[in-house]
Amino acid sequence: MIMTLQTRFLARLLALVILFVLYSKGTTQTFTIDYQRDCYAKDGECYRYIAGEMHYFRIPAHYWEDRLLKLRAAGFTTVQTYIPWNVHVPAEDTYSFEGIANVYSYLETAWSLGLTVIVRPGPFLATEWDYGGFPAWLLKDRPTLDVRRNETMFMREVKKWYSKLLPTLKPYLYSSGGPIIAVQVENEFGSNKPCDAGHFDYMTQLRDIYREHLGEEIVLLTVDGDSYKLAQCGNIEGLYSTLNFGSGGNITSKFLVQRKQEPRGPFVCSAFFSGWLDHWGHKFAKTGAEHLAQGLQDLLEFNGKTASVSMYMFHGGTNFAYMQGGRGDWNNATTTDYPRLWGKMTSYDYDAPLSEAGDTTWKYQLLRQVIGNYSKTRPIPDNTTKHHVGPVQLEEVINIFDMVRLLQYDPNCVVQSELPLPMEQMGQNHGVVVYQTMIPEEIPLPAAIDIDLYGDRVYVMTEDGEVQISSRNRPYKTFSFSRRKLYILVEDNGHSNTGHVRYSYKYYQKGIIGNVTANGQVLLGWKAFLISNFLPRGPYEGTPEEASKCSWRELVAKHGKRRDEAGRDVGREVGRGFIPTFYRATSPLLLESDTYVDTQGWGKGILMVLYNKATQTDAINLGRYWPLAGPQKRHYCPSPGPTREHMKSTFLLFELERAPTNLTIVLTDTPLVDGSYDSSQQ
Repeated sequence: MIMTLQTRFLARLLALVILFVLYSKGTTQTFTIDYQRDCYAKDGECYRYIAGEMHYFRIPAHYWEDRLLKLRAAGFTTVQTYIPWNVHVPAEDTYSFEGIANVYSYLETAWSLGLTVIVRPGPFLATEWDYGGFPAWLLKDRPTLDVRRNETMFMREVKKWYSKLLPTLKPYLYSSGGPIIAVQVENEFGSNKPCDAGHFDYMTQLRDIYREHLGEEIVLLTVDGDSYKLAQCGNIEGLYSTLNFGSGGNITSKFLVQRKQEPRGPFVCSAFFSGWLDHWGHKFAKTGAEHLAQGLQDLLEFNGKTASVSMYMFHGGTNFAYMQGGRGDWNNATTTDYPRLWGKMTSYDYDAPLSEAGDTTWKYQLLRQVIGNYSKTRPIPDNTTKHHVGPVQLEEVINIFDMVRLLQYDPNCVVQSELPLPMEQMGQNHGVVVYQTMIPEEIPLPAAIDIDLYGDRVYVMTEDGEVQISSRNRPYKTFSFSRRKLYILVEDNGHSNTGHVRYSYKYYQKGIIGNVTANGQVLLGWKAFLISNFLPRGPYEGTPEEASKCSWRELVAKHGKRRDEAGRDVGREVGRGFIPTFYRATSPLLLESDTYVDTQGWGKGILMVLYNKATQTDAINLGRYWPLAGPQKRHYCPSPGPTREHMKSTFLLFELERAPTNLTIVLTDTPLVDGSYDSSQQ
């Protein structure tokens, strides 16, 4: 039986009242590690949790309750989530805890539904998330930055972040009457290299910061892979060591690794993998439902049914906007190489029991049957309605050169410098930057253009349609260029989330890093247009409104025509290349349920939805699309939600590489994240 909105509101209100009363008057709730009985002790009784991982920042806020109810319905007792630094501090000294970033509302919703919570505030998360959860603004003005080490600049920012976050979590601790039973410190730190004295100094600092803000009662955990070396390098005294692993293999031998670190205490698998991560240009990863169900049953039976487990992921969700991150190919690089980077997909479906859109699957049903032998299950809420619309006509709005002309005279929109600067140095953390300069008359044309480093995909362009494309994953390329005015568009494919510290921070930066030369001569006098700073960045960050020229609202109001250097109108496909261009739907739609946007026929770009009703406007960045690389061909577009009720939706695409002749996208009611793929596109 599904609760009505009124019933749900009253349940949450009651949970909040209880939380406030218990915290203000004191409580006898306890959650500890009982080393004598080798178990967790909840209110004095031996206890084991069955947790599922779901990240509030990957799920539209109006669907949190639906997903948590489905977790509860499958018999899970606990929800586990990361708390990403870069979501809550999108710019230096700028904090965000509203909308999809309202972690407190997520905690309250879970508690009102009878779920306890384990939080994982990092600071490093990995989790296929941009820069592993670190904010990319750390890469500005910090040339000696050394993340995940006891380094002065890094630890100063960590302490500042935790002094803001951790005290606000204290009322939500179980000992304070709230849902949080344990807190994980860092993540898979044993995989970080080198495993030396400085390595452990960092973990000691983190442990002490957590204790300072959260007190001595809360259980602090670490998690590492199931090898002796990883577990040993990932743990210090005062933090309880747990493991992660997937189904298959001998569970006893896996837990012997934990026993080496923790001779007494509960057996805990803090991340039992339900699927796996996915990259553009690679085959979609799948884990068999029956195999996973058997592995979970073996875990729940282990050691007399006492082992605790958290399934990673129960529900993956979506990497909205630019937050999907990438995997740096550190193992195949030296300290002088610019390592390749494999961008993660926008979908974080993960082949999890709940699909990206929160729908139950066969895997969900099997796992629910298994868990039902150990924990109470409940009726399953219905899946949300999906909307099939069919083809949606788009039209050209403005090309990148006319966009540059629109922005060039406004100081809020352009950065001028003698040499080109990385994105982060200019105040843009993700997305697309267009660099522009002139090749001096004394340099003969065509000129050989060389770029020291760039992150991650580069488009060397002329206004009349000559476009040359390369990527950091491809062999180094010198560009032959035959015009005086040089445009270089750089798109990032996500900051590496693997967290190694052996490399200079310049290998993490985006945009142009270093010099650009023409026939060996360094080019000077650059303008950089911060395109993505003025596109919708929701649901994670607000949109700058300092200058109307730089607002995405301009793209709704204006039409632009493509012109060449002489000012003549030209078509969509010119010369030898496609000029990056903005397209938008010709007619707004009233979408009151979820849908999927099929971008097949398009090349590579950014997909956004603009919402409008009378004078009210809003927007969401659905993320990157790249059907040429695959395997994701369709993109989850959630319903507008109660805050945008009755607002019409207009789709906006920023296409970088090609557009279909019919200029259409298709809105459909079925996903496609496991389609064909082409690794050469990377």
